Amino acid sequence: MSKSNKEKIISKLSKGYTPMEITPKQDLSSTFKNIFKPLVNRKDLEFFFDLYKMNNTILKAWSFLGIYHILKERAEIDNDIELKLYPLILDLLNDNNEITYYGGSIETRVPLREHHIRRLAELYKSFIFTPVFEYCKSFDDNPDNVVVELLEYILSKSSDPLIEDLVLHFSDKIRKDDFNKIIHVIKSFENLNENIELQHKKEITELFKRYLKNFTSNNGIDQESLTSKKQLEVLIYKVGALLDLELQDETLNFVNTLKIPYAFLDVIAAKYKNNEKFHSILLRKLNESDNPHFIVEILKAILVIKEKIANWEDLVIKNMMRYQIFDTNLIEGLHQSNLISDNLTVSFLNKGDDWSLKFLREYLIQNPNVLEEWSNLRKALIEILNSFKSPKEDIATYKKENEIKKFILSLIIDLELKDFLKYSLKNFENLEDENLRKMALFPILKFGEESLLLKLKELMKNNHEIAKFVTHFLDRLERNDWRFYY
Repeated sequence: MSKSNKEKIISKLSKGYTPMEITPKQDLSSTFKNIFKPLVNRKDLEFFFDLYKMNNTILKAWSFLGIYHILKERAEIDNDIELKLYPLILDLLNDNNEITYYGGSIETRVPLREHHIRRLAELYKSFIFTPVFEYCKSFDDNPDNVVVELLEYILSKSSDPLIEDLVLHFSDKIRKDDFNKIIHVIKSFENLNENIELQHKKEITELFKRYLKNFTSNNGIDQESLTSKKQLEVLIYKVGALLDLELQDETLNFVNTLKIPYAFLDVIAAKYKNNEKFHSILLRKLNESDNPHFIVEILKAILVIKEKIANWEDLVIKNMMRYQIFDTNLIEGLHQSNLISDNLTVSFLNKGDDWSLKFLREYLIQNPNVLEEWSNLRKALIEILNSFKSPKEDIATYKKENEIKKFILSLIIDLELKDFLKYSLKNFENLEDENLRKMALFPILKFGEESLLLKLKELMKNNHEIAKFVTHFLDRLERNDWRFYY
């Protein structure tokens, strides 16, 4: 790049900053599209490093944005790039100068160090860990939002045992009512627990207990802080269980007072699997609640401790059917616990109501192999595909069968069930409903074998209406790039 061209680019960039191409200011949109993006596409790191050295806040913002876009997909970098990046990151984290930009139509004014914190966290951890660690170690005040985010998003995701001490150090400095920062600390401990064996569980337990003691009163707390406080309380019991902390009395009291869904009840169940008091609380909650969303979480917890609960199979299945629960994780838990059987799926299929078919569809999408393993289910599917009711005989039965056929044909499409395509052809030929005929025809055209396509061509040859239907449908599919919705 020539000196004059470089100067022109710098002059244009210095007039304003935007982290996105679409912005209310057209001149900034043009700068992003016509100047910034080409520099990124050329992967011109040297230019962006030089730009940062000019010590101008706007240019620094452009500089790190460019470095981020170039490096974000890299798992490693050369030593010379790492050496240049190290002081740049330290400087960026210390830069409290504000940058102004638009996010959509809203003007935002924020310190540069806060603006780029998430982009810094997205870069590959190995080449940003050292400067971030050095910066946090040197920060001796009450940690601000930048520091606690660095703890959660970068440092705590390493296997360096020194980070545990650092998180504990900062946890003592955070104000007891600064709930958002405490949330970052709790999540940092959760991250660390996935990577190292924590050495200070006693101190962490005491810390969690102190946090919980601050929850006794909501006096003087605004709505935003109250929301953060509730999020923190929910998180503490989950992470306390994951870290195997001694918080039994506090946790059981929390579960005992629950009246609304708690997404981590199964995590707590794993920790208190052998606790009879927890078992009795859980069963009482199941009897008292009529909230289907809460029932889902209770059932997932029961699956965790099933060996300790009498008649757990009946409890789970009956409540699932009573409240018509549809939850992907619960369905997977039922499968893992062998609670879904060949005969049960057949009963759902024959029942044919909206919930039964929705549940069965999700289960079969997750576990398509059972279509080959379970003979009763397979036989029932084929029987329905081979049956053709007439609306003149019984309109209610006709409508129900069509809904079940729609369900089966959708499975054939989504799971590419080639061994069911011969039944699809029969349904295409005999069904009266136009949409169902299209559902039967689509998989034949999309992934049918040549022998089946020859049979379709024979039908078209002998039947003008069928030929017209197939031709129009093919034309529509080609116009829509073979996208088919049902």
